[in-house]
Amino acid sequence: MKKLMDGIEGDIAGASTGAMRDTTTRAKQELREQITSSGLGTRLANTWQDKVYPLKRNSLTPGGYIWSNAPDIIDAFTRGATIAPTGGRKFLWIPTRSVPRARGSGRATSTRRMNPEQVQAEFNQEFVLRKGKAGRWLAFIAQNRGETKRGALRKVRKGRIGHGAKQELILMFTLVPSVRMPKLLDLNAVAGRWEARFESEFTKRMGAL
Repeated sequence: MKKLMDGIEGDIAGASTGAMRDTTTRAKQELREQITSSGLGTRLANTWQDKVYPLKRNSLTPGGYIWSNAPDIIDAFTRGATIAPTGGRKFLWIPTRSVPRARGSGRATSTRRMNPEQVQAEFNQEFVLRKGKAGRWLAFIAQNRGETKRGALRKVRKGRIGHGAKQELILMFTLVPSVRMPKLLDLNAVAGRWEARFESEFTKRMGAL
C-alpha cells in the first residue's frame, strides 16, 4: 500500500511541477513580448527571468518565481510613474540621438549615451542653453558646418567659438522638470492568465497519467 501511495504521490508531484515549469516559462515569455510589442526593446525585455522551486526535484507544492533585473523601469511603465530630478537638481537631461555613445561600456551595441559632463569634455566646450516651450530648456553644442573625411561634423575648438568660425548648434539634451511615463505594461493581467493556465495544464497532465 505504501508503495502504491508513494507512486501516486510521485505522479501528482510530477504533474504539478511540470505544469509549474511550463506555465512559468511561458508567462515570462509573454512578459518579454509585452515589452517588445510596446516598443521598449529586447534589452529591457530580457531582464525578465524565472525559476521554479524546488530546482532539481518534483514537488506537490512547486513555486514559480518571475522577476526583472530592472524593477524600477518596469514599475515606472506599469504605474505610469512621474520621474523627477533628485539631489537638488531642477531638470532631467534627456539625451537626443546626437549624443555620442559612452566609452568604456564594453559593448559595441550599447545604447548608453554620454552624460552632460562627458559631452562637454568630448567637445571641449560648455553648452549653449536656449529656452524652449512648456518650461523646457535646450542644450546645444557648437560644431563646424563642414564635414571631416569620415563624414562626421567637425568640432569647433573652444578658442574659435565666437571668432567667425562657421558653426551650427546641435541639440544634445532637452531639459525638463519631470517626465510622466506612459502605462505600457499590465503585469496583473499576465499573472491572472497564467495562474488559470497552470490549473488547466495540471489537469491535462493528470488526465494523461
